[in-house]
Amino acid sequence: MIENVIEETIKELKEKFDKINEQGYIKSQVSRSKGSSGLTFERLIGNENNEFQIADYNGIEIKVKNNIGYSYRYITLFSLVPSNCFGIILKELRYNYGTPDKNYSDVNILMKSVFANMKTTTENGYSFKLEIKYSENKIFLYIYDKSDVLVNKSIYWDFEDIISVVKRKLNYLALVKYDSKLINNKKYFKYTNIRFYKFKGVDTFFELIEKGFIRVYICLGVYKSGFKAGLEHDHGIRFDIKECDLLKLYDEYNIKDKKYI
Repeated sequence: MIENVIEETIKELKEKFDKINEQGYIKSQVSRSKGSSGLTFERLIGNENNEFQIADYNGIEIKVKNNIGYSYRYITLFSLVPSNCFGIILKELRYNYGTPDKNYSDVNILMKSVFANMKTTTENGYSFKLEIKYSENKIFLYIYDKSDVLVNKSIYWDFEDIISVVKRKLNYLALVKYDSKLINNKKYFKYTNIRFYKFKGVDTFFELIEKGFIRVYICLGVYKSGFKAGLEHDHGIRFDIKECDLLKLYDEYNIKDKKYI
């Protein structure tokens, strides 16, 4: 039953995409530049869903990416703070392990990719690594000092929290590609292709974390302009996968044959 509903949703979304594609270049429908391609596409398909913890369009998560670029760039799957965050863990990460921003030295920033298959080192010498503990049903963020001594192993994500988000957001995915250009200093988008995918399962998800194909990205920055310039900008913590590795996590849906390949 669910598969039949999803097939109808895929058909509906593909028909909407085809009509958008026929229009050629379309003026951005939002004023901000960051994320404007995705927001414009969602408005064009009549998507009113603003809830970040569920799939964008009737059970299908939509990702919009520029044709210009490389297949090894990352796609954000979802954002999720640690299970024991309590509103203070991110601040501790920022100020205990981050480094002062070049323009706003009173604010520490921490922008770091973290993997389970290797350590990554911050600018001030700390190293981060993900540690999956199946016996505890947790993924830990291990932090090591300059001498490679484990100094923090208190931060973790419960499997239950991860699985809950994954099941709400990632069961089905549509990847939309676009070209862009400036016309009279205004941004325009041409949506060129759409592909549909089905999630392989949570076991595959955890396996890809173990092997380093899915990373955790800590994104704790600072506002660079506007009335918030110099204030902390918390983008949170993301789980990402490279575009070229998408088929490790998903099976692609063949619209013509109505089956996954």
